[in-house]
Amino acid sequence: LFATYCTACHGETGQRNTALGAPNLTDNIWLHGGSAAQIREVILAGRTGIMPAQQERLGTVRVRLLAAYVLGLGG
Repeated sequence: LFATYCTACHGETGQRNTALGAPNLTDNIWLHGGSAAQIREVILAGRTGIMPAQQERLGTVRVRLLAAYVLGLGG
């Protein structure tokens, strides 16, 4: 899921695409909260017209899986 939906902005390893201003997901600095619930919410709803919402594409179960993966990237 990460490779399909996230790497264009966050890079293959989650360390970001600086040209797009996407945050680094591996440094344990969470701009919008670092709990599993907060990460899920960002994936579900998107962020301020920059990061697209993924609820309709992924559904609840896949969003949970993706949030767990992203949380693991940050240590």
